[in-house]
Order: sequence, then C-alpha cells, then structure tokens
Amino acid sequence: MSWKDILKASCGGHREKIDTEKGSCGCASCEKQQFEKKLVGNQKRIDANNDGKITGEDFSMLRERTKKAAKDDKTVEKEILAEVKKEGGALGMKNLKGITDDTQLNKVINSMLKRKTLFKHRNGDLYTHNPVR
Repeated sequence: MSWKDILKASCGGHREKIDTEKGSCGCASCEKQQFEKKLVGNQKRIDANNDGKITGEDFSMLRERTKKAAKDDKTVEKEILAEVKKEGGALGMKNLKGITDDTQLNKVINSMLKRKTLFKHRNGDLYTHNPVR
C-alpha cells in the first residue's frame, strides 16, 4: 500500500478529491487535522514569537537574545555610564533598553545604585550625581 492510498483511506470518503501536493482533500476535517499539528519536545523553546510555527523570524529573535545576554555585568555597567555621560548626566530607563535584556539590566542598575555609582530621582530618572530632593 502506497502513502497515497493510506492518505486516501484516512480522509474517509473524499478519495477522488485528494490533492497529493497538499496532502488533503480540502474538507474541514482534513484542514483541521493539518492545522492542529503542534510543536513537540523542545521545539516550543525555539518558537520565540509563540505563533506555533518555527520560522526565520524565530531564529533572528533568538540570535538577538543571545547577543544581548552574552555581555558580562562590567560591560553593561560601562555602557550604562557611557549612555548617561552622552545624555549629560541624567537619563530615563527608555534610553537603556537596547543595551541588554531587562533582567540583567535591572540587576546591574540595582548593583550600581547600592554602590552609589548611580542615583535615582523620585521620578525614576538615573543620575551620576545625587539629585536634589
């Protein structure tokens, strides 16, 4: 029995309408079976945009994550201080979003706040000097 015969038998009566290119006859039950193919195992971790498919977009998103996560804390700290200096000594958090992922960024900023390398204004801006309150 060939795969075409098995495919025709699994459709249940639409044998004459089966398109062997698509693998189904186009009826609702065949389309539903094709649509319900799910990711298995660790494929879910590759699907970065959670659309149920693994595409080139997923791989580019994963590459960007690894580039951001590959930085160590000292490098991130230097980039934060360079950005503050570039902005004239004070800046908001939106200026720092491209440096690294949010968890590492918050960890480094909290460390800098504890060591008093950075100071935080009550409005949330970051300063290299202690703002007047």
